[in-house]
Amino acid sequence: MKLLWITHRRREEMSAKSRVGISRALNNRGWEVSFMSPDGDFRVERSSKLGNGHRSFSRSVSAKLAVIELQQFSVAIVEWTAVEGAAADLEKSALPWVIMDRSPPVATGIVGWFQRKQYRKAWDIARLQSKGRAVKSEYMASSQIWNTPTAIVPAGVELSEFQMATMNENALVVCHGSLDRSRELHRLASMGLNLLLFGKGDDSQRLSKLTRVEESGDVASRLAGADIGVLHLPNREVWRHASPLKVAEFAAAGLPVVASEVSGLERYRDAEWLTLIPLGDDDACKAAVLALCNLSREERLRLGSLARKEAEDSMSWEHCAASLHEMLLGVKR
Repeated sequence: MKLLWITHRRREEMSAKSRVGISRALNNRGWEVSFMSPDGDFRVERSSKLGNGHRSFSRSVSAKLAVIELQQFSVAIVEWTAVEGAAADLEKSALPWVIMDRSPPVATGIVGWFQRKQYRKAWDIARLQSKGRAVKSEYMASSQIWNTPTAIVPAGVELSEFQMATMNENALVVCHGSLDRSRELHRLASMGLNLLLFGKGDDSQRLSKLTRVEESGDVASRLAGADIGVLHLPNREVWRHASPLKVAEFAAAGLPVVASEVSGLERYRDAEWLTLIPLGDDDACKAAVLALCNLSREERLRLGSLARKEAEDSMSWEHCAASLHEMLLGVKR
């Protein structure tokens, strides 16, 4: 079974972890996955010029689909950013496709306005033409009117890449991923915690004046040297759709976690290793993190063991991609 996956993302981007994990899990179930992307098996272009990215990408996708042999594929996964450029050609070739939405627009201002317009158009097209949808949480699924099959594909983790944290006497708090201004991480960095931020983004220079900041690197080894994972997000509705991938990585490394209440974490609400806090609540975040910092090393190790056990039971990519596999079997030609 051959599957075409269309995305505007590159392999080196942080969000690539999800694509790698999902595609590997699908490979293990018998799918041969080919990517159409700026650096994939079928190359397409996306302009870096402000305001021209989506238009140029849509045109490039349409042009590429017009010249490749689509009869070789059984089904396609089309990320919402590619729907506008792909739908007509996929319809013409009678190749069934499903829309994948793991990242609704988070930008603000005029850029955010255009992205939300593109987002709505992609979903309008998908409601008419796609055979199914793959979203990352029940919350996201309920936010869209939908009548065809749905696969919930939560954030997963490659467990073999992570080792259990051994914990320090002086607890180290860690937060990683995007360091863009939209994350408002200066609020976390100003709490006076023993904090390490690592990743990349347009706010890294400012953040480095407030706390320890390092560039992107080996996530597993850095988490193994930490004690507490934190995911603190702004109080905006769009962040309720944020991926709990970082929480899965914290859990795989055996870290107790403080996290904003985002979609996908509801099932762990009563877990001892996880403290959920309201979006944007600085006081709740600081209090929860300090409570964990004040625990003994042995108690943090105990909570971390519970987190790792949960990761092993429910957060592997094999587990998280199971419903997507079943849906694809049902809609493929």
